[in-house]
Amino acid sequence: MSRIDLHTHSRASDGSLRPSELVEAAAVQGVRQLGLTDHDTTDGLAEAAESAARQGIELVTGIELTTDDGERQADILGYFYDPEHAGLREILGRMREARVERAREMVDRLRRLGAELDYAAVAELAGSGVVTRPHVAHAMVASGFVLDVDEAFRRYIARGRPAFVDRYRLTPPAACELIRAAGGVPVLAHPVPNGNPYSDPLRLRSFLPGLVEAGLGGLECYYWRYTRRVNRWLEALAWHHRLVPSGGSDYHGPWRANRLGAVEVPEGTVERLRAAAEAGR
Repeated sequence: MSRIDLHTHSRASDGSLRPSELVEAAAVQGVRQLGLTDHDTTDGLAEAAESAARQGIELVTGIELTTDDGERQADILGYFYDPEHAGLREILGRMREARVERAREMVDRLRRLGAELDYAAVAELAGSGVVTRPHVAHAMVASGFVLDVDEAFRRYIARGRPAFVDRYRLTPPAACELIRAAGGVPVLAHPVPNGNPYSDPLRLRSFLPGLVEAGLGGLECYYWRYTRRVNRWLEALAWHHRLVPSGGSDYHGPWRANRLGAVEVPEGTVERLRAAAEAGR
């Protein structure tokens, strides 16, 4: 069975590999259908497409939109959309600018807490990609202020910690509508982040109907933290709402525990997502 991985990140956002390197690594792992879903940017798609053509991999145009409605955070994956859609590009531009301002404010707060850090170090790690919290965390490690990325988040930049700064808020329904407007299909990413839907089963069930009304077309049922039991629970939820069950590794690089292509995603998933995108146009 050829492998499918529809949730990956490159250096265009917070991954550690260039888009072309990510595609090459996917080929080594036997991945034949790959979704590049960088956070809030399409910048890595062209380079990834060139490499995919050389490697004989089908590249699925993807993105992961960061959303927040004030009560919960939820990421919306988008597939088979038009990267040149004017409305999408406008929103992504706003999000990029907001990320820079957010990172600058985090650095200022960290400096007041004693860190010998400046924004230039964070920007250098981000390169031409979007600035994310992991870039801030890695700059903190490089400066010697913390021992590792986990400590950076746990003590300083996670929500509720002293250097946390809230982000630009695109709501989950608005993200679904934006992906649909660009001709794609939106999918709710890692719907149970802690891997245990039974800890709060009503939360997701109450959240989904509004997203479905806004155009949600898929649910990420297969994820590196999920057991078979969780897969089945989410599949049933997807069936109930007529959503395409999707999945992927959420690969960011070899420094993370989740391995590229390691999540078992059913054959035909890409074709079902493509059909769901076309049906909404």
